[in-house]
Amino acid sequence: MEIEVLAPDVIDQIAAGEVLERPANLVKELIENSLDAGADEIEVEFDQGGRAVTVSDNGRGMTPENLQRAPLRHATSKIRLSQDLFRLSTFGFRGEALSSVAGVSELSIVSRPQGAEGYRLDGNFGQFAEPAAVSAKPGTEVRVRDLFANVPARLAFMKSESVEHTQIKNVLKAFALAREDVSIRARSKGELLFHWPKGVSFTERATQVLQTRFYQGQGELGSVRVEALVSSPQDTQAVNRNMWFFVQGRWVQDRSLNAAVLEAYRNLLMHGEFPSVVIRVRLAPEDVDVNVHPTKAQVKFREPQTVFRAVSRTIRSILEKAPWLGEGVAPDSGETLLNSEPVPTTEKFAAPEFDQLQYSHKVFPIAQVRESLASYKAGSTDTTAADTKPRFRWADLQVVGQVHLTYIVAQSAESLYLIDQHASHERVVFERLMASFRAGQMDIQNLLLPLVIDLPEADIQTLMREKNALEKIGLIVDRMGPQSLAVQAIPSLISENSVAEALKKAAYELGEHGGDGPAALERLIGDLFATMACHSVVRAGQPLSVEQMHQLLKQMDEFPLSSFCPHGRPVFTQKRFQEIEREFGRIN
Repeated sequence: MEIEVLAPDVIDQIAAGEVLERPANLVKELIENSLDAGADEIEVEFDQGGRAVTVSDNGRGMTPENLQRAPLRHATSKIRLSQDLFRLSTFGFRGEALSSVAGVSELSIVSRPQGAEGYRLDGNFGQFAEPAAVSAKPGTEVRVRDLFANVPARLAFMKSESVEHTQIKNVLKAFALAREDVSIRARSKGELLFHWPKGVSFTERATQVLQTRFYQGQGELGSVRVEALVSSPQDTQAVNRNMWFFVQGRWVQDRSLNAAVLEAYRNLLMHGEFPSVVIRVRLAPEDVDVNVHPTKAQVKFREPQTVFRAVSRTIRSILEKAPWLGEGVAPDSGETLLNSEPVPTTEKFAAPEFDQLQYSHKVFPIAQVRESLASYKAGSTDTTAADTKPRFRWADLQVVGQVHLTYIVAQSAESLYLIDQHASHERVVFERLMASFRAGQMDIQNLLLPLVIDLPEADIQTLMREKNALEKIGLIVDRMGPQSLAVQAIPSLISENSVAEALKKAAYELGEHGGDGPAALERLIGDLFATMACHSVVRAGQPLSVEQMHQLLKQMDEFPLSSFCPHGRPVFTQKRFQEIEREFGRIN
């Protein structure tokens, strides 16, 4: 078989298959060209599932000479040398998009630089006429018609018109989220779909686009700068479609960034729940490679772990201020509580029944925790929730009583609250365990008689290999036999009946993921503490006195995330008296 050099039209169709996976990629490439041309007003019109697209802008425009070169393969104004690929400041750089589009469509470009004549270039599936002078406004308009008409196989793989239109809308939303300094208008079939005017804030633009309440924060770690918008853990989706990531202004899909978000929300979401977030990452151009995917939808970081930590810490520091409560439950400091140290006091639940269930504990007042954070330099945040608002405190609620031996009934001047006594106490104990562990100050109690637990021999071996790690979380264990373990001491905050379940979980997780490093170990410890707390605290069905209920509310004030249990379940539900009165017909 002879080796042949492919014809230009075949090369164009191959390139189109790589760069233009679907019509949404066409829209993306054309908008990126507009942004690279300095446009701050962009209008997009599309129809026929994206086979007909027009993108117009008020950018710099092109001279007739540049207009003629624009659709040529690898013709670009963005780079000159190979080294430029590693210090990119533009979206486009390969010079492939227009060439790929031109090879599989009827293409018309009208462009006019400021203070010069306008010109039009018409192409028909890769064949172009000479540019002709036309009347035009400053900027550029690109019209694409009959996309993929000469590639029937590509047409066969296109989805329905509604599906393709949805993908295009997602591209438009992405650009709107990335650039609030740009006005974006979109039409389809003559109908105005979106108009996002320029000049609004990042938070305002995201709220307009995604119809979600967001809370904003910033953070830095080394050269990595993160700007984040996050939703309340109460405002979740069943899928992760509302997690938007931008690196150097590019909309990207990145598993590590997705994992960083879920790590930040750890112990705040139930299984199958996903938050809404918009994450913008900036770092030195040489620290990220954007030339790793044909559609530039993925990037590669020089130090992915640094980016992961920067994103996770920034989001967590926003969440730990609990701005969704509206009145700033959290401390004023923008620094995260990830490394907070416990401050011992003697405060405990007032009733003796609580002491019998081993609820004596250390208390970590927020003011003292803030002082312990003075040396923490992981980053700072600035949430949109005003710190000057009166501080919401659970202890300020008036305790009315208990219903179903499960829920604390309390009220403020405006609302009625039902508070899950088990879930709320579970969060309190969990946070204290985590704070003690991170400070290396676990308060343990030696058992008068060792607690003997039977486990499979393989699990016993796994746990004994990690004996030192278990001691750090307050579990002192010894091997008693091939299939039995003796627990000599446990954390003072938990009950004995929580230990067996925690050790079974630890054996399984360590056996599966034991070699994944410190971060994996801390995640495991968090899960273990959640299990211990769940089996150690006030249960549903347990009667509480009014004083006990009030003491629990006071302890909830110590932790900003006390509105969620460690498994992500909500701790309370609230109903305004105005709503109740309306339901009873007392008001309209």
